[in-house]
Amino acid sequence: MQLHPLKLVTVVAEEVLKEELVRKVLELGATGASYHSTQGVGSRSARHDDVFGENFQLKVVCPQEVAEKILTHISHIYFDKYAIVAWMSDVQVVRGSDYVKK
Repeated sequence: MQLHPLKLVTVVAEEVLKEELVRKVLELGATGASYHSTQGVGSRSARHDDVFGENFQLKVVCPQEVAEKILTHISHIYFDKYAIVAWMSDVQVVRGSDYVKK
């Protein structure tokens, strides 16, 4: 078994952004994404839409260049307007070629 070093981008955001963010991470070079509803509390009490107050968590395994594009886009477009957090972690995966667009 061989492990391949990649990045894991995790985003927790307002549910209203789910479709847009999933579409955008794929446009930026991710080969796939996982997401699910989530709950939590944080430092930012302001929300874009209190009626639809759900959150979702998005996870993307990708090369560093793609991870940096995703985080740059999120920080420039969403941070000032929405309750959203994002981070990048190191991961090692089996079948690393599955996470690189050809």
